[in-house]
Amino acid sequence: FDMDYAYTLGLTSAALAAAGLSGYMAVASDLSRPVEEWRAGGVPLTAMMRVPASSSTGSFQPQPAIFPHRVDLDGVAFKSWNAERADCARFEMYQNPGPIQLSGPSAAFVCNTIKDRFSYIKELEHLRNFVNAIGQRCRPGCDARTVRVASQSLATLASILDELTLPVDEIEQREK
Repeated sequence: FDMDYAYTLGLTSAALAAAGLSGYMAVASDLSRPVEEWRAGGVPLTAMMRVPASSSTGSFQPQPAIFPHRVDLDGVAFKSWNAERADCARFEMYQNPGPIQLSGPSAAFVCNTIKDRFSYIKELEHLRNFVNAIGQRCRPGCDARTVRVASQSLATLASILDELTLPVDEIEQREK
């Protein structure tokens, strides 16, 4: 698995560089499926960044930063580990097949956090299809009610997405 993943990311990085997309990071999804079914692409680095709010003193120089991602305590991987937590403290429960496994039973092993993750690229494709469908329905001459509902729904979605991208401390201040 590791070798296939490395080759996939390397080849995708080379393709991105050859296309002049220097501000992109190579990604691969559907990693729990056979390698032939993996989907590869690029994500703009700026899409993963945010600029923290400036301070009230005005002397603060905001610097772009990558969003922190917290452990999903309700996720399958954490719940699976949590079920074995006590045994891990009492016994030597580790699994290390070695640095590189090119063949054998552990060569194709995919860890739980990757197996249980959704397909990022496929989800982006679904999102793009939804946006295109809205664009097809909301054309000049369509029912005004359709445009109003679509506009209000997208405004609500934009507000929700803004909430999700705010720093945690800013959300906590709003809730006080």
